[in-house]
Amino acid sequence: MQQAVPSALDKVARRSARVGFIYNVVISVMVFMFAVVSVEFWLYQQAHDQEVKDVRNALLAYRSRIELKVTQNVDLSHGLTTYISLNPDLTQDQFSRFASQLKAKSAHILNFGAARNWVISHVYPENLKSSLVGTRYHDVPEQLASVRAAYASSEPVISGPVDLLQGGTALIARQSIINQNTGLPWGVLSTVLDIDSLFSASFAEGEAYPVRVVLQEKSTAEGRFTPIYGEPSILTQSPESVAVSLPSGHWRLLGIPQDGWKSLHPHPTVWGVGLIILGFWLGGLYARLNAGRSFAQSIGRMVDDSYRFRSIFKRHDAVMMLLDAKSGEILDANDSAQRFYGYDHATLTAMSISEINTQVDSTLKQSLSQARQREKNCFIFEHRLKNGESRQVEVHSSPITVGNARLLFSVIHDVSERLEVERKLMLNAKIFEQSSEGVLITDAQGAIVAVNGGFSAITGYQEEDVVGAMPSILNSGRHDAHFFAEMWQQIHQEGHWKGEIWNRRKDGIVYPQLLSISVVKDDAGDVVNYIGVFSDITQLKDSEKKLIDLAHYDSLTGLPNRLLLTSRIRQAMNRQSVQRNQLALMFLDLDQFKFVNDSHGHTVGDELLKLVSQRLEGLLEEGDTLARLGGDEFVILRVIHADDNACIRLSEDVIHAMNRLFMLKGGIDAQIGVSIGIAQYPENTASTDDLLTFADSAMYHAKKSGRNTYAFYNDALTVEANHKLRLAVELRQCVQNEELELYYQPQVDLVTGDIIGVEALLRWHHPERGLLSPFHFIDVAEERSIIHNITQWVVETGCQQLKAWQDAGLNVSMAVNISPRNLADVAFTQVVFEALDRTGADPRFLELEITENTLIENQANALKVLEQLRDKGVGIAIDDFGTGYSSMAYLKRYPISKLKIDRHFIKDIQSQSPDEQEVAIVSAMIAMADSLGMGVVAEGIETLHQQAILHELGCTFGQGFLYRRPIPAVEMSELLGLGPEGECGA
Repeated sequence: MQQAVPSALDKVARRSARVGFIYNVVISVMVFMFAVVSVEFWLYQQAHDQEVKDVRNALLAYRSRIELKVTQNVDLSHGLTTYISLNPDLTQDQFSRFASQLKAKSAHILNFGAARNWVISHVYPENLKSSLVGTRYHDVPEQLASVRAAYASSEPVISGPVDLLQGGTALIARQSIINQNTGLPWGVLSTVLDIDSLFSASFAEGEAYPVRVVLQEKSTAEGRFTPIYGEPSILTQSPESVAVSLPSGHWRLLGIPQDGWKSLHPHPTVWGVGLIILGFWLGGLYARLNAGRSFAQSIGRMVDDSYRFRSIFKRHDAVMMLLDAKSGEILDANDSAQRFYGYDHATLTAMSISEINTQVDSTLKQSLSQARQREKNCFIFEHRLKNGESRQVEVHSSPITVGNARLLFSVIHDVSERLEVERKLMLNAKIFEQSSEGVLITDAQGAIVAVNGGFSAITGYQEEDVVGAMPSILNSGRHDAHFFAEMWQQIHQEGHWKGEIWNRRKDGIVYPQLLSISVVKDDAGDVVNYIGVFSDITQLKDSEKKLIDLAHYDSLTGLPNRLLLTSRIRQAMNRQSVQRNQLALMFLDLDQFKFVNDSHGHTVGDELLKLVSQRLEGLLEEGDTLARLGGDEFVILRVIHADDNACIRLSEDVIHAMNRLFMLKGGIDAQIGVSIGIAQYPENTASTDDLLTFADSAMYHAKKSGRNTYAFYNDALTVEANHKLRLAVELRQCVQNEELELYYQPQVDLVTGDIIGVEALLRWHHPERGLLSPFHFIDVAEERSIIHNITQWVVETGCQQLKAWQDAGLNVSMAVNISPRNLADVAFTQVVFEALDRTGADPRFLELEITENTLIENQANALKVLEQLRDKGVGIAIDDFGTGYSSMAYLKRYPISKLKIDRHFIKDIQSQSPDEQEVAIVSAMIAMADSLGMGVVAEGIETLHQQAILHELGCTFGQGFLYRRPIPAVEMSELLGLGPEGECGA
């Protein structure tokens, strides 16, 4: 029975081999015929492609010549076009002379013709005059379209072939002519080109190519291409074509090889080689037939082997699978596979490996291909089990052939735990090697066994320098034996130690470390290693020092700042409370520093502050402290022992030092002063903050006393300071509580007596003190920066009232006073512009008043602000003119529209015999303003006599109690004849 099976299989195998042989012979012959025909066609296609390429290259070369020839001839006619445009009334002789020169340069130009206003007026050669001159193009319909196209285009227009009026055919290039004197069309120039001569020369010049060509133009009317030159017969032979770029129209050049396109023909070599290959192939098939006979003999052994393999495959402990090598379908799986994945045999063999493998399809297909082609046989994959768990597996796949089927035999091992251990080991190794911190490992006796790259980078020692040595090679000598004894005691007791330590690099430099030492023990509890991890904290220490310096010292001068000064005051108070001495705190504020800073820039200002600090340091005694609080404010702290006049002498020395000329870089000389306020401990206060506050108050008192002097603090200054503090609190609420109101004083034309404008004057309805003028609160508002909110309210309310009067039909100007602080504020112009935009008031009737000193104190910002206001239409007036730094320079520099003569000068001309000098001063002011084109308003007019003198001196406008004291908006509206409804209602 065992031999019967192989015998039957042998017969089946032999019969199958014979059938397969015949089938393969038939298929081979068919494949042979297909392959030979394909090669023949491919060779024909290659030859044809080369012919097409050669023809196309020839056409491109001819195209370039044609375009060049036509362009050259058209460019020649462009010179004649330019000549006519410059000489629109040229004679026939002038035309002929110029045209003859151009025609002599080209053998392809037959003649020129110029048509003025659609009628041919000039021709060359002149023998054509009788047949062409006087011809209207409207009577030549076949050329009219081309002429119209030339008229409408700034570029040349080419048409052809054209039947010429004088006989024959040619190409005509037309260009429009513009009369350069009038800018109007003059006419059109026609350049007649010999077709045969032009194109024959294009094909004859240069290298000749073995092609036959035809040149075509697309007719605009008919919409098809017509031959111009060449052999039209080639159009039926599938010619290649290239577009030709000529002025106007659509042109193309077509061509074929000189002998026509080559046809398909057999290649004996191809057929011979093919028959030889077919013979070898059929011989191989016959050999395979003989091999099939031996297959029948071995098939019995294969059956026995398959039974044996199946038994091993099914019962093996390893996970095994048989897969389709191409699709990845699971064809078989052993019992271990079923247990590992959790699926039964039927379910598992109905699945594809892609349902288990978590890789994307493209990657999985690549892996199957690598295993199938034996490029790779070992893979690491992540497989998904039935319970949802994912496991890392190592797959060994080998390709096998069973019958005609190509399979993969895969053996699978679960390596999840192994890979996790390897990952941790690799991670620890990377951390050890790549850590920027230094890592040092010693054995139980303290000898170094390993260091990382961070150790070498920090210490300068390479691994070979320190392995086997003791860590003491890093000892800086800064720590004593007691320090190390305590450190090792903590290590032995707690298993770790962390702290700052100073060590020495290989180059001998000592540096600070943040060091952590840990103990490593084995399972028995014995010490195996010590691990030290450290980082260089040199930069951290430097940063700490810089932060301390920044926190306690002024960055510009290097002097102590407010924080360090406060600390030193507190320390000095504590010492002097025991030693029974006094402390003097001198608060210094530089006079005229802002002027230097604004005039020459912050760089010069900083240089001046440094020189000031150097001079002040030269006046100090041992134990004194000089500090800079910011800006131009300095403080000197001194201990006073028994000499009560020590503060006075030091103050005088400081004033004298500051009054000396400062010579700055760039040849700049600066002259400044200083105001000094002095407060004493414990005489004035025992509080650090109060001591500074009191000295500040005394300094302000010194400034009010004329600057460049000193003042001691007293109780009256405290009362004044408290008053200002309370007033500041009330001022911050006055806008919100609607306690402010604008009063208005009329400005009058001294000739007619008409009211031409008003000045808006601020009043505060104080809840306790009644109606207050700005005299009582404006200084505090400026000191505490409340002035910006108040000015915004004043400008907004004034614009509302101005708009109300304008809506009522009254156009009077309104003057509004602004503070020097406003002029220094870069956002002030925006406040004015927004108020004008919101209210709709005409900016031409708004006038802002500033004092002379305001311009001097804010030179850096004033010009920009005033120019922006001027550009908006807002007027600028100088208030109290003559009381400050009156200067023609700033009157010319700044956009000032009006001067207001201060009431002081008006007051002195009120008597029947006024002071002639005062009259002369006022007269000079008026004359100066008039010469600069400025208006003049005299303030403080109280008598008719003053009015008469001012009118006689040429002053146009006046303001004062003579006309009306400041009054509310309601009364001013009635005065203007509008009634209460003229008030804005603000």
